[in-house]
Amino acid sequence: MAAGSSNYNRGEMNVKAQSGTFGGFMGMTKYGGALVALIVLMPTLVFAVGMSWLSALIISVVVGFVIGLALKFKAIWYVTLVGLAIFVGVISLLLSLLAG
Repeated sequence: MAAGSSNYNRGEMNVKAQSGTFGGFMGMTKYGGALVALIVLMPTLVFAVGMSWLSALIISVVVGFVIGLALKFKAIWYVTLVGLAIFVGVISLLLSLLAG
Protein backbone atom coordinates (compact mmCIF):
# COMPACT_ATOMS: atom_id res chain seq x y z
CA MET A 1 0.00 0.00 0.00
CA ALA A 2 1.17 3.45 -0.76
CA ALA A 3 1.46 5.80 2.17
CA GLY A 4 -1.04 8.42 0.99
CA SER A 5 -3.54 6.34 -1.04
CA SER A 6 -6.07 5.63 1.73
CA ASN A 7 -9.39 7.50 2.00
CA TYR A 8 -9.84 6.51 5.64
CA ASN A 9 -10.23 9.34 8.12
CA ARG A 10 -10.05 8.28 11.75
CA GLY A 11 -13.18 9.03 13.80
CA GLU A 12 -15.47 9.92 10.90
CA MET A 13 -17.34 6.63 10.41
CA ASN A 14 -21.02 6.50 11.34
CA VAL A 15 -21.31 3.80 14.04
CA LYS A 16 -24.92 4.37 15.08
CA ALA A 17 -26.08 0.96 13.80
CA GLN A 18 -23.19 -0.87 15.44
CA SER A 19 -23.69 0.85 18.79
CA GLY A 20 -27.42 0.07 18.68
CA THR A 21 -26.70 -3.58 17.97
CA PHE A 22 -24.14 -3.75 20.76
CA GLY A 23 -26.55 -2.09 23.20
CA GLY A 24 -29.27 -4.58 22.33
CA PHE A 25 -26.92 -7.52 22.69
CA MET A 26 -25.70 -6.33 26.09
CA GLY A 27 -29.27 -5.74 27.27
CA MET A 28 -30.38 -9.21 26.21
CA THR A 29 -27.30 -10.71 27.84
CA LYS A 30 -28.07 -8.90 31.09
CA TYR A 31 -31.75 -9.88 31.19
CA GLY A 32 -31.08 -13.40 29.92
CA GLY A 33 -28.32 -14.05 32.44
CA ALA A 34 -30.50 -12.89 35.31
CA LEU A 35 -33.37 -15.06 34.12
CA VAL A 36 -31.14 -18.13 33.80
CA ALA A 37 -29.81 -17.50 37.33
CA LEU A 38 -33.37 -17.49 38.69
CA ILE A 39 -34.33 -20.57 36.69
CA VAL A 40 -31.37 -22.41 38.23
CA LEU A 41 -32.00 -21.02 41.73
CA MET A 42 -35.50 -22.35 42.24
CA PRO A 43 -34.87 -26.05 41.45
CA THR A 44 -31.65 -25.85 43.45
CA LEU A 45 -33.57 -24.66 46.48
CA VAL A 46 -36.22 -27.35 46.00
CA PHE A 47 -34.09 -30.38 45.21
CA ALA A 48 -30.70 -29.66 46.80
CA VAL A 49 -31.79 -27.75 49.90
CA GLY A 50 -35.12 -29.52 50.36
CA MET A 51 -37.38 -26.45 50.55
CA SER A 52 -41.03 -26.51 49.61
CA TRP A 53 -42.03 -25.24 46.16
CA LEU A 54 -43.75 -22.18 47.60
CA SER A 55 -40.79 -21.14 49.76
CA ALA A 56 -38.37 -21.57 46.87
CA LEU A 57 -40.68 -19.57 44.60
CA ILE A 58 -40.93 -16.70 47.08
CA ILE A 59 -37.16 -16.61 47.62
CA SER A 60 -36.57 -16.71 43.85
CA VAL A 61 -38.93 -13.77 43.31
CA VAL A 62 -37.27 -11.75 46.07
CA VAL A 63 -33.83 -12.48 44.61
CA GLY A 64 -35.20 -11.48 41.19
CA PHE A 65 -36.35 -8.14 42.59
CA VAL A 66 -32.94 -7.58 44.19
CA ILE A 67 -31.20 -8.40 40.91
CA GLY A 68 -33.53 -6.02 39.09
CA LEU A 69 -32.77 -3.21 41.52
CA ALA A 70 -29.02 -3.88 41.47
CA LEU A 71 -28.83 -3.92 37.67
CA LYS A 72 -31.38 -1.10 37.21
CA PHE A 73 -33.76 -3.13 35.08
CA LYS A 74 -36.83 -1.59 33.50
CA ALA A 75 -40.39 -2.25 34.67
CA ILE A 76 -40.86 -5.08 32.17
CA TRP A 77 -38.45 -7.19 34.28
CA TYR A 78 -40.73 -6.95 37.31
CA VAL A 79 -43.86 -7.63 35.26
CA THR A 80 -42.22 -10.69 33.73
CA LEU A 81 -40.99 -11.85 37.13
CA VAL A 82 -44.45 -11.64 38.71
CA GLY A 83 -46.07 -13.25 35.66
CA LEU A 84 -43.66 -16.17 35.72
CA ALA A 85 -44.14 -16.55 39.48
CA ILE A 86 -47.92 -16.77 39.02
CA PHE A 87 -47.45 -19.25 36.17
CA VAL A 88 -45.12 -21.47 38.21
CA GLY A 89 -47.43 -21.23 41.22
CA VAL A 90 -50.47 -22.34 39.21
CA ILE A 91 -48.55 -25.20 37.58
CA SER A 92 -47.21 -26.34 40.98
CA LEU A 93 -50.69 -26.21 42.46
CA LEU A 94 -52.13 -28.25 39.60
CA LEU A 95 -49.35 -30.83 39.86
CA SER A 96 -49.81 -31.16 43.60
CA LEU A 97 -53.58 -31.61 43.15
CA LEU A 98 -53.02 -34.29 40.52
CA ALA A 99 -50.44 -36.11 42.64
CA GLY A 100 -52.40 -36.08 45.88
